[in-house]
Amino acid sequence: MSNEITRAFVVDEWELRADGRTVDGRIVPYHEVAHVIDRDESGNLVEFDEQFLPGSCAAMVQACEARGNAAFVEFRLDHDEDFDGLIGHATHMRETEDGAHATFRLYESKDIAKVRSMLDSSHKGLSVKFKAIRTPKLIKGVVSHVQVAIAHVAATPVPVYAGAGITGMRAVDDGDGILPTPELDALKAWLETVRTPPVGINA
Repeated sequence: MSNEITRAFVVDEWELRADGRTVDGRIVPYHEVAHVIDRDESGNLVEFDEQFLPGSCAAMVQACEARGNAAFVEFRLDHDEDFDGLIGHATHMRETEDGAHATFRLYESKDIAKVRSMLDSSHKGLSVKFKAIRTPKLIKGVVSHVQVAIAHVAATPVPVYAGAGITGMRAVDDGDGILPTPELDALKAWLETVRTPPVGINA
């Protein structure tokens, strides 16, 4: 998928069950503004405030419902694109007032104990690789995502947003299951065009 960017999120409180293979987390917080500093392909810094608006993951939730599952959303470590970096897949996605949530199932592997230990200690953040499928709005100077498509979710130790991350990890059959960027240079160019907001949008 082209025009993809990544954002990482983290939480302070969550629960890990030692025998768990199911991970719950808020993958995208709504109405939480983060200050983002990135480099474009030329190495120049791009700096701006950003947020995700309520409903910005609605298309993803609808796609999961239409398919009958969310398995096409991969769960990875640190956006590692290698086979070993793939540690699981989504089983459900849903939206609430505070953001988009997902449930992931870890694959059985010889490294599952290490993966669970990483999720319990160093990799408590969740990072999404996404593409804006509708042009973001500029609201009071904040780049506000309206609708995004998520390519995959990764466990990461590096946060950008404070309000999302792993909220729990449990055994698969414990009976409490959940119901079912543009490229930086392109974004930089877009930001230049919206320095003077259109009529009707508060700067």
